[in-house]
Amino acid sequence: MNLTSTQRLKHVLVLARQESVDGLEDVGSANIQLLEEMHDVGMKWIKRFQDEDASLIFRLGYHSVPSMRQLHLHVISQDFESDHLKNKKHWNSFTTSFFRDSVDVLEEVKSQGKANVESEAVLKGELRCNRCRSVHPNIPKLKSHIRTCPSQFPHHLLQNSRLLARPESSN
Repeated sequence: MNLTSTQRLKHVLVLARQESVDGLEDVGSANIQLLEEMHDVGMKWIKRFQDEDASLIFRLGYHSVPSMRQLHLHVISQDFESDHLKNKKHWNSFTTSFFRDSVDVLEEVKSQGKANVESEAVLKGELRCNRCRSVHPNIPKLKSHIRTCPSQFPHHLLQNSRLLARPESSN
């Protein structure tokens, strides 16, 4: 089955369902188990999506400043072929340091007792390809570019299981 661009992007939220934990600024050492459980649920979603389309690559993470109350983990495919990504702020919320990878948040909370958060000012930055980091003047031109961008993901995303691809079978 061929998927159209509006069908390809996979994005779900894993909600904490715990009062008084609205965002990363509320997370501390007492929440490590919660963060691990949310990460595990996210991994199950990734497996489910990759069973449908093995080519999809995912990231699990949090917005530094959430768009809604209630801590939530984003499970999002990295193809970004979606009509839902319409403006610079939304694009940058998933492709800049504003998006905090789950593995990094867990590591920080375990070692420092809290997660580092990025200022919302980063959302006003340039529109950049999530692979080659080239700058584009608007969303339509950026999306046209990403459909054919041959570049690998940035080096920092290729470390520490920040990107989650389905392992290739050895058959």
